[in-house]
Amino acid sequence: MILFTRISLQRSILLLIMTLSCVLVSFNYFVLRPQFESIMLEHSRLDIISTMNRLQGSIEYMLRNDDVDGMKREVAANSVKEEVMHLIVFDDQLRAVASSQLADQGRHYSELTLHAAKNMMEDVLVKRTRKLYESRSVENSLYGIAPIHILGSEGIRDSRWGLLVIEVDLSVRQSELLSEMDWFFWQATFLLALMGGLFWLGFQKSVNRRLAIIITAAQRIAEGEFHTRLSFTGKDELSEIAGAMDFMAGKIEEDHKELVSRHKELDSILRNIPSMVYIKDVNGQYLMVNDRFKAAFPSVELATNQTVFNILPCDEAEKFTRYDAEVLETGEALSKRVSFTYHNEIRHLFMVKFPLYDTDKLAYAICTMATDLSEQEQTENLLNISKSIFENAVDTIVIMDEERRIIDVNQSFENVTGYSKKEVVGKGSDFITLCETNTETYQEMWLSLFDKGHWIGEIINHRKNGEEYFERLSINSINNRDGEITGYIGISQDITQEKEARQNLARLAFRDSLTGLHNRESFKNHLIDAAEYTERYGKSFGVLFIDLDFFKEVNDSQGHDFGDLLLKMVADRLVQGTRAMDVVSRLGGDEFTILMPGNVSDAGLAASACQIVKKLSEPYCIEGADLVIGCSIGIAVFPRDGSDIDLLLKHADAAMYHAKELGRGRFSFFNFSINEKNQRLIAVKNALRSAIDNAEYRLVYQPKVDPHKGVITGYEALLRWDSKGLGMVSPAEFIPIAEESTEIENITDWVIKCVTKDKQQSVKLRHANVAINISAKQFKSDSWVNTLRDMDGNGQLNVALITVEVTETALIDSFENTLVQLSALRHLGATIAIDDFGIGYSSLSYLKKMPIDYVKIDRSFVQDIVNDPDDQAIVQTVITMSHALDIKVIAEGAESVEQVTFLKSRGCDEIQGYFYAKPLELSQVDDFNLAASKT
Repeated sequence: MILFTRISLQRSILLLIMTLSCVLVSFNYFVLRPQFESIMLEHSRLDIISTMNRLQGSIEYMLRNDDVDGMKREVAANSVKEEVMHLIVFDDQLRAVASSQLADQGRHYSELTLHAAKNMMEDVLVKRTRKLYESRSVENSLYGIAPIHILGSEGIRDSRWGLLVIEVDLSVRQSELLSEMDWFFWQATFLLALMGGLFWLGFQKSVNRRLAIIITAAQRIAEGEFHTRLSFTGKDELSEIAGAMDFMAGKIEEDHKELVSRHKELDSILRNIPSMVYIKDVNGQYLMVNDRFKAAFPSVELATNQTVFNILPCDEAEKFTRYDAEVLETGEALSKRVSFTYHNEIRHLFMVKFPLYDTDKLAYAICTMATDLSEQEQTENLLNISKSIFENAVDTIVIMDEERRIIDVNQSFENVTGYSKKEVVGKGSDFITLCETNTETYQEMWLSLFDKGHWIGEIINHRKNGEEYFERLSINSINNRDGEITGYIGISQDITQEKEARQNLARLAFRDSLTGLHNRESFKNHLIDAAEYTERYGKSFGVLFIDLDFFKEVNDSQGHDFGDLLLKMVADRLVQGTRAMDVVSRLGGDEFTILMPGNVSDAGLAASACQIVKKLSEPYCIEGADLVIGCSIGIAVFPRDGSDIDLLLKHADAAMYHAKELGRGRFSFFNFSINEKNQRLIAVKNALRSAIDNAEYRLVYQPKVDPHKGVITGYEALLRWDSKGLGMVSPAEFIPIAEESTEIENITDWVIKCVTKDKQQSVKLRHANVAINISAKQFKSDSWVNTLRDMDGNGQLNVALITVEVTETALIDSFENTLVQLSALRHLGATIAIDDFGIGYSSLSYLKKMPIDYVKIDRSFVQDIVNDPDDQAIVQTVITMSHALDIKVIAEGAESVEQVTFLKSRGCDEIQGYFYAKPLELSQVDDFNLAASKT
């Protein structure tokens, strides 16, 4: 029954018909067939017994009459039936006397294909009683065995007995009967199925169709189509069900209309109520929220089972959760005023919470009505803040009505103007504004207020004591909701000091703070004006670029204050030595420029430059000491030497550098050959800045050889620069340029670190003395000495295996600093050598005072030493003098055997040059063999 409730009635009936048909067929096979088989078996038994009785009498009769042929005919006559398989008469020796199969006559029992047991046949002979035997193991047969009395001759009975054996095939009759029975049942099953199908079709039309209509109507009613009606006629059960559904639909429709009406009313209330309304279940999930709540918290989505923790931070959400728990626990309404943070904004709510109960009087939800007080709180706070700002603002604030009468002022107004509130309230705005401001500004202000609602500007006002002051005023109209002006508010700042500072800044912006001359910016502006004038009227002007000679040395040795005084005196002489129309400026450092307008000729510019050189070369008396410096001047003419002011200055600068190269204290006009040289200079300068970052430097190592022993005594680290943009650049070119900037410090630091690294990689360098060259400019700073000291201290580099080579210039330019630094290195174990000895201002006093270990004879003396007696004398003198001071001598640049022989004969301690080896790459040092190179 449960099964039929799970499928449709239509399918249930069809399933029932099929089930009945299967039951009928099964009943035929499993019940009736066995019964029929049993009946047929019993019928066959009776039939075979009857046949045996009849044949037993007839055969005995024929045997008594010695009618053997008659007996055979009788056997043959009873064997014609299909089911008789064997009918045999045996004599007392169990030989077939007569048989239904002629081939069996005369044959013994054992020779025949009978399955009747021999013992059973013998038992019949003994007991002379009939036996029935059923054989189903091999065949489906029924045997009948009966004794036959055989008479002797002349009708005398003797004691011999034979047997009558009948074998009937049971399957023949059973097959016929069962086929007829199966045919009957198949007809009955088909008839039942046909009747069931006709019944199903009838049921489909009369019942299922109306059931489908009822189901469809029920679904439509469930979907909200409450006007649906069936209107069945009739008195059967389906019509009664349809009538009940029509009544139910009418009642539901009536109730639904009432619910819809009430829902609309409630929805209208919830939508228009100024408060937020929301319902949460006992787990805190939102079930319903109104539009006001959604507007306040747009992130709420009812479909996602959100809670207050999805809206507010955890600490704020826990607060609301506690209120809900209190309502559920007490069952009473709860009123609260709460504040919380939402999206970095403080919200204020007044809320009422109460529980909702189901029909079992169990709380299933919590309804909350909340009024947002944030705007009200914000308004109150803003009013308080505005009041505090108004009272404590540094700016003066004036509030006027629509008639421009003052109704309020703040304390700052009283402090700035000197007027009290009582003195100005009720007065017109012109009482305190626009004292010295022209009428046009006054009219512009009020027209802007009427047109745009605001005005900002600077005016001159007056204080109560009559003092004038500058004021930055911002005035705005105050409008009501209808856009009508109800008043004005003016905010102003006293900018008198700002004005004065701005004027001072304007002066400072275009004047050099030290000398009072025009600065770079001001000079460029004058150049622009002069260029525009010149282009308009077809004239020209000249620019003199002046750089002081030896100012850096003076500044370093005497101090910056001394240098500043010198710069001021130079500025005064420049102003005195130029025309009133000329513009004199200080670009920075010790660089000055002069703009000479008025279509000045080259001769005039040259005369002016010559006069300036002479004027600046005169002695300066500073702090009781006389000092002489000079200057170098570059001259460029607009537009001949450049139609762009930046290019013009650049060319004047290039000409100035050319003048320095000519020997200082000179001037030079710009030409394009100078420009090409300057371009190369600029290119090298720019490339130097990125050489280390681009890994463009490398070191090569040239061996120093003891000519007397024929062994390498050390190496000199020589810097090579393979620039990506310039190719190979000679140290003779880029070292002087690097010395003009701080780049020389970076190069020296790189060389020290590279030597340290190379010593760790090369076996020979690791234990050999390596010489590094230090620029004379480096001795003004201790950074390179500190680097060597630190690396020696942490074990990275053994300074005792380092030779520091310095030029004579370092000894002369900064003797005291050089002495301190070289002594510090000597203390660490370093070897000190004077490089290029003899080409500078050699002095025996320096050799005596400095901790010198070696002097290096410059290659210029070695080059012609074989043929030049002067070079021979100089070299001999240097060697003799150095040995007298216990200083060893190294000669560099030896390239021939004659040069080496001469130096060796004069007692030169070490020789360096191509004769022994060219500078070696790091990878070649360990493999280099001095003896092999000279073979």
